[in-house]
Order: sequence, then C-alpha cells, then structure tokens
Amino acid sequence: MMSRREIGLVVMLALGFAPVLVAQSCTTQAKLPAAVYGSLSDTALALAAAVKSNDATKVQAGAIGEIASGFAQTASLVSATAAHVAGDSLAVKQVYELDAHDRSANDSSEADFSCALVGSTAEVDFSISGLPPGVYGFVMVEATGSDPWLLAFLLQQQGAGWKMAGFYPRARTAGGHDGLWYWTTARTDVKNQQPWLAWVLYGEADQLLRPANFVTSTNLDKLRAEQRAAAPPELADGVSSSSPLVLKATDGSELRLTQIEAVGALDGGLSLVLYLQSSGTADAAKARGMAAAQALLAAHKELRAGFEDVVVIVGSGPAVQQVDVKMADIP
Repeated sequence: MMSRREIGLVVMLALGFAPVLVAQSCTTQAKLPAAVYGSLSDTALALAAAVKSNDATKVQAGAIGEIASGFAQTASLVSATAAHVAGDSLAVKQVYELDAHDRSANDSSEADFSCALVGSTAEVDFSISGLPPGVYGFVMVEATGSDPWLLAFLLQQQGAGWKMAGFYPRARTAGGHDGLWYWTTARTDVKNQQPWLAWVLYGEADQLLRPANFVTSTNLDKLRAEQRAAAPPELADGVSSSSPLVLKATDGSELRLTQIEAVGALDGGLSLVLYLQSSGTADAAKARGMAAAQALLAAHKELRAGFEDVVVIVGSGPAVQQVDVKMADIP
C-alpha cells in the first residue's frame, strides 16, 4: 500500500508535473559580487583579528545567538588559538557563499554544496549536518608566521551583515612540515614498502590540508584514494570504534585501537598518537597504554621512524587517561 506522499508523487507525475527538488547552491569567490565578497572578507578578518588578540568578548559579539549564549567552549578555543597566532599576519585565502535558504527548519540531514572552481575541473565540496535554513559564507583566513594556522569561519547572513556560525582553527604544519610534505613523504614510504608509516602520514597530510572536517576537495579525494590503495590489509577499512585494530599484548590480552594518527608535539617534533579502548584505574590505564605502544611497534617497526614518542589516549569521557611513552623506552 502506498503512502500519501507516494500517491501524491504518482499523481504529480501522471499530470506531467515533476517534483521540485530542494537543492543547495555554492558560489565561489571568482563569481561573487564585489560587495558580497568584501562583506564576507571584512567580517572574517575582523573575527580573525579578535582571535589573534584573544578578545573573546568581541568574537562573542560577532556570533549568532546560539553560539553567543553558550560561549564558554568557543572562548576556550579562541584563547588556545590566540597563543599560536599572536605574532602572525592575517590574510583572506578563500571565500565561498553557501545558499541553503530553501532547507526546512529542523532538517537534521546533511546540507551538501558542490563548488566548481573557475577555470579548472577541480571542485570543493561541503557537507554540513543539520544546517539551518539560511545563506552562509565559508571564509578561510591564513595566519602566516613562524607557527602558521588557518582560521576558518562559517558565517550566517543576518540582515545586511554576517555573524559567526562556526569557528574552525587548524595548524598548517606539524613537526616543522606542511601537508604537502607529508603527502609526498607518504608516497615515498609506499615505494619503500613501508605501508604502515605511509598510512599514518597520509592521514597527517589530510588533517593539515583540509580546512574543516565537513570540507573535502578533488585533491583531498585523490589523497584519500592513494591512502586506501596503499593501506595494509588490517587498515583497509580504516580504524574506528566500530572497526578497531586488534593487537595482542605479551600476556595474550586483546588491545583495541580506535584511531592512529600523527600529531605535532609541543617541542616541534612529531608524536604517534594511539586511541585505546579501555576502562579501569589510572595504574591499569598506564600499563595498558604501554602495552599498546609495545605491541604496535613490535609488529610494525617502521612506525619508529619519524616519531619521537608515542602518546596513548586510554578510554574516553571523564575517565580518559593519557600515557606518554618515549621511543627509547619501548623495547
């Protein structure tokens, strides 16, 4: 039996009417009217300048109501980012206008935008879950200096102006190298038959090159395709809480890793970071963290190259423990 919606669709088709599909549209900066480009750029630069000076009050004043009313987490993010970009120069790198005014209120689905780049076959794609109806801008501001960062802002049109609907700061380097360096190095590791090291470095390249988790591009799709093609069998489906990498400790117990990544260390080096499913006391977490580091590096010695230490994040939530292990201390 057909639902009322299905019956209505059949009637529309029978009468020669096609259903109207609601779609989101994207305008790249090359096609934006000068006034719109200027307004988005000026708003993002003002927010970036406030972040740089650690002026959380000014950032809060420039945010939409939902963010401004519960600003504590964003204020902490502003403070942490300001410590990295205080001496940097700021410049707008890229601007996109994302038109989602036809979305339904309370639509929890993903709002997808495909942005074809002018004069190229490449494109940038956005997939933002639960985006409310409206017109948005996504602006990337480069903070260039000894510690380069990207400050990306999602801006929502409010009257004649724009308000911050999201803030996505990212380091542009790790261990003294940028994303392209890690991509090139991962390719070399593949040629040298070091697939585990290549897989981790491909992941680091991805993290450094994408401006936010909901953004991808033709180049990033290429990077991820290379990573999948070169992945060891154990990593072919990735590593996650639903598909953990299972290791055996020396005592025969199972150790389940839900994520493996490279992260820039505070001293400028590079850490291998493991996320371990676990529960129990702090002493038990430390022992299991050490066991996970030992088991992974014993099975895949190539991972010792390029990392000065291993950081194991044990458990999750309030009970999470961090175990720091120097490479020299791992047999």
